[in-house]
Amino acid sequence: MISVQYQKTIQASPDQIFTKLIDHENLNQFFNASFKVVKPQDNNEPIGGKGCVRQISLLGITFLEEIIHASEREIRYRVLNNFPVKDHLGVITLQPHGKHTTVTYTIQCNSPWYLPDVLLRRILANDIRNCLDKLGAFYDPS
Repeated sequence: MISVQYQKTIQASPDQIFTKLIDHENLNQFFNASFKVVKPQDNNEPIGGKGCVRQISLLGITFLEEIIHASEREIRYRVLNNFPVKDHLGVITLQPHGKHTTVTYTIQCNSPWYLPDVLLRRILANDIRNCLDKLGAFYDPS
């Protein structure tokens, strides 16, 4: 099992960051991928929240992710159909600190047989680091 984690303190409230991170159709401003909602959230959940399924297109690969939990303090999602990685779980926690929020982004998964663990770990680490750096720059462009 691969586990990758990156943490960044951002000058925004957890609510502001949460709202950005569940706005799936516009996540391309933080990730090098395109996102499309293919199933809306469950009843009584925030827009883009639990039950929402999104289609991700990245490097010529298209796959599905499902939001399994969404609150102002934590977002959890998983890749469906064990493709392109197996047993995937993404967790984003939002911890307030005054006018700032510490965002911790963790991804756990298993590599497919054709992709070495070390390479997948590097790809995932770069992806989540770039995402949080772009998210931080969105709120503090200086």
